[in-house]
Order: sequence, then C-alpha cells, then structure tokens
Amino acid sequence: MTKQADRAQMACLKADGPTQSTGSIRTDCLVCGQRNLLNSVLFEALPLLCNALCADAASARAAQTGRFATTFCLGCTHVFNASFEENRIGYTQSYENSLHYSPRFVAFVETLAERLSRTYALSGKTIVDIGCGKGDFLKRLSLISGAQGIGFDKSFEDNRGGAVPGVRFIKDWFGDSYADLRPDLVVCRQVLEHIAEPVKFLRALRAHPGIAPETVFFFEVPNVLYTLRDMGIWDLIYEHASYFTPASLNAAFETAGFRVLDAGTSFGDQYLYIEARPAAPKYATSVDSREIEMLVRDFERAYRDKIERLGDYIARRNPQQIVVWGGGSKGITFVNVVPGADRIRAIIDVNPHKQGRFAPGTATPILAPEALRGQPVESIIVMNPLYREEITSLVAELGFTPEIAVA
Repeated sequence: MTKQADRAQMACLKADGPTQSTGSIRTDCLVCGQRNLLNSVLFEALPLLCNALCADAASARAAQTGRFATTFCLGCTHVFNASFEENRIGYTQSYENSLHYSPRFVAFVETLAERLSRTYALSGKTIVDIGCGKGDFLKRLSLISGAQGIGFDKSFEDNRGGAVPGVRFIKDWFGDSYADLRPDLVVCRQVLEHIAEPVKFLRALRAHPGIAPETVFFFEVPNVLYTLRDMGIWDLIYEHASYFTPASLNAAFETAGFRVLDAGTSFGDQYLYIEARPAAPKYATSVDSREIEMLVRDFERAYRDKIERLGDYIARRNPQQIVVWGGGSKGITFVNVVPGADRIRAIIDVNPHKQGRFAPGTATPILAPEALRGQPVESIIVMNPLYREEITSLVAELGFTPEIAVA
C-alpha cells in the first residue's frame, strides 16, 4: 500500500497534535482529476476530528479547526473539501465513532452481515476488515458467517467487548508487510471518505500480493445525495475529504481497476455501498451531472435557511433546557455551526465511551440519557431522523415528555 494511503487510514488524534494549516486549495477532482469545479458552502473553522472528544472543557475549547470548502466536480459528480490537508489529520485510540450501542443501528448491521455471509458463502473463508474501528462489525460478521476475521486499525482497543473465536485484530495498517494474508472478502466501511487520494488508495489495495482475481471488496461510504436532497448537512465534517455520489464511487472503483458486482444505498439512503472484484482499469468518463449540479447550486441557500431556522428555534427557548441527541459528527457539527447552539445544556449519546467527555470547539458536555432524569429539559433536538422513534421510546422510559425536534 502507498505511504499516502497508509497515512490516511483510520485511527485518532495524535498526542502531539496536527500541524498548522498551509491554506492550500485543491483545483482538480480527487476522483477523475478534472478541473471543471463548482464551489458551494464554505466553513472557515470546523473541528479537525468530530469523533475525537476531549477529556476536559479547556482542551475542547482549544481544539484545532480546519477550513472546509465544499466543491463539486461537474465531470464525475464527486463532492470534496478542496481545503482538506491530510497532514493535519492523525488518529489514535481516542477516536470513538462506534454506533453499535443503538438498537436501530445494530439491526442494520445484523441485516448487512447476514446478506454478505449469504451472498458470498463466507463460511470457512477469510475476511480482512480495513479500518475496523473497535471491531464490532467484524466480530458480528464472523460470528454469523463462520469466517475467520482479521481487523486492521490503530484505534482498536483490546478491552472493548469479548473475544470471538477465529477473529484477531492488528493495530497497524493493512499493507504489503502482510503479504501472507489471502482474504476472500475485504471489508472497508466508512473509511474511503477519509482518504486524501481515494483512487490511489484503491489501486494500492488491488495491488496487494494477497489479493486474487476472485477476492470480493465491500465498501461503504456516506451518500452525499442524502446530504444534498434531504439536507443532511451535519455530515459535512473536516475529516471527510470526499463525499461520493453513486457515479463518483463507481468511477473511483473502475478507474482503480475493479469490476463492480453490486452497488446501492442503505441505512435510509444515508450510505452508499459497492461490491467489486479486481479487473482491468476502466478510466472514468464524464457523466450527466445536471441534476446533481442543480442540487449543489440550491444547497448553499437551503443550508443557510436551515441554519437560520434552527438558530431561531434555540433563540426562542432557554438553551439550558435544550439538549442535542447524538454525540457523533452530526451533533458536534451542529453545536459548532448553529448560532446559539454553543450554549445548549448538553449533547446526549448512548455510547458510554463518549459520555463524560466534551465536544471539540464548544466544550459542550456529552452525557448519558439517564442524566436527563429529573432535569428541566424542554426540548430534544434529534440529529438523525432514523433514530427518532428509538429516542422517543427511551425518553418516555425516563419519565418525561419534552418537545422532540429533528435537526
């Protein structure tokens, strides 16, 4: 694997911190290399890592920020941050983005694992999970399928959950030094969007000595069409260099030398997935981008309207009686960009590894749902509509009935 792909893989914020911004601007598309670009929303200062929560309020307020210049390629429809600087991003074990504490998300993962196991007859085979995080998905997939699993991620923690027979984790990147591994399935979920050069990364994976013509690759990334059409604006975060459309994801894989087996959307259209095998490179050509271009041109106005509306929502209430539900990238972005949101009482999250920490930028405390019991909470702002029913049920169990709004 290339050094550039190596450095860009998943893990958490380095102890010595990132370097300062150089102010560089990308002028060619990350996927197809074309320079026919359209600029959209500009954020002058977003936290570098939304999922690296801080141990205390002082360090949260001092967290470094980066510039996000939303850019659309009129050639292949890819969306990316033209101001992304790879050398400012580093990952360690403090990076915490597991969603496996939500029943809604666990149900999605179960269905996905069962489908992959059935489709590719994984029993007795070998799975390599690149950027496996804390290992939740790989453990579940191996249990369901009866496959051997090897997870790679420097953010993996040995004390997270029980061991699963036939599954092991390596706190390293998957590269040529592991040439003895012969995976039947390569899994890479919610990683490619973090990579500064996605096509080079894919080419490096394809060139790994353990990859055979029949090896299947399963990738999952955020779906930028959800961001544009359904105004899922809270997913625009600095650590994501790329935002794929179905066309740009397909182009990245074909250009890197893969034949696409299957592709589609999942998790309420918030994710894209693609399944592919090695093949001869097929270089990307321009696609009809007019429909998505219209969405991009409308996006800045719609984004400003939504930010203003939510700022007014907070201004009409006591912010100390408002909480945001969701301590991942959505919640962290919300409190950093919506006027007045830095004064809300707390961010609520069901992940115990987030609780007791603070949001970078605003230093908003992250609390467990139980912390709301007996507290004067007038309003809960839900960051992801897919979790509304789950949150409403949990709030009812806590014994109070606040207003619930979806951001």
